[in-house]
Amino acid sequence: MPSQSLLRPFWALITATVAICLLLVGFAAAAPGRDASSTTAAKRKHKSAKHKHKGAKNKHRRAKHKSAKQKPPTTRPATPPPTPPATAPATPPATTGSSGADPSGEAMPVGDIPGWHQVFADNLATDVPLGSFPSAVSSKWGDYPDGWHDTSGHGTYMPSKVVSVQNGVMNLYLHTENGVHMVAVPYPRIPGASSHNGQLYGRYAVRFRADPIEGYKTAWLLWPDSESWPGDGEIDFPEGDLSGKISAFMHRQGGTSGSDQDAYDTTAGYSSWHTAVIEWGPSATKFILDGATIGTSTSGIPNTPMHWVLQTETRSSVVPSDSTAGNVQIDWVAVYRPA
Repeated sequence: MPSQSLLRPFWALITATVAICLLLVGFAAAAPGRDASSTTAAKRKHKSAKHKHKGAKNKHRRAKHKSAKQKPPTTRPATPPPTPPATAPATPPATTGSSGADPSGEAMPVGDIPGWHQVFADNLATDVPLGSFPSAVSSKWGDYPDGWHDTSGHGTYMPSKVVSVQNGVMNLYLHTENGVHMVAVPYPRIPGASSHNGQLYGRYAVRFRADPIEGYKTAWLLWPDSESWPGDGEIDFPEGDLSGKISAFMHRQGGTSGSDQDAYDTTAGYSSWHTAVIEWGPSATKFILDGATIGTSTSGIPNTPMHWVLQTETRSSVVPSDSTAGNVQIDWVAVYRPA
């Protein structure tokens, strides 16, 4: 049997070896945990960066949508429509004559009138359920896509939740869902128009009414195909808060600010049916409400192609209440070119 003096070094060696093995096993077990933690952190960082980039892209799109129409606080808020897609193929207007009684009590004009050739008219006879506009009538109508912010930034264009057509009336149901104030911008596709859906000079008529919805407005306008504002002007009618009065504006060609404009106010509110007409020619722009001329501009007339949009949105100075809701209604529209 070995002596105790010989066994001591042997047991010390074994003990040291076991300790080293245990340390190595512990290190090996811990190492994957550290690697997994590092990988997870890297993934989170990458995902965060991707989300940040997406947000920046969306911000850029909103800024582009709004920048062209920024105006000084002393003037009414800006109303910038993005360029609509290509227009529908040219089709001849309907035969001259009366279209019969409309829901508003005034028939849609059909055919040419002195000085003007009708190129588009829609009595809105085709029913379109909520969620199907403009796709169900895409040969005649377009709209800004769901998700774009409106001019004030308080509202969001949501035609799928706002626009429908029934019993000869287009209805824009302005309301709020989950904190989103929903608005829309229907526009007729003008046969034979430019790739921006515009034309140089024209006559634009619309029959409409609206509930007095606080926090919402119309800014139905002609916007330059060039997207150059204020230099290439702008023509707005009817414009106004739905709880207020109807006005008209012509921003002059060569303007250097939003205040370079002619303004025409009326005492008419939105709750009754009205017919608004813009007659835009090379020497004058005339605004007609219910057959009466409310103003005529004869200088600084915009002289580049413009496209027509029925921009219905939130006000810049008043954020709508989430409980506020109501309807803007359109009975018919008609568009002409100079004869």
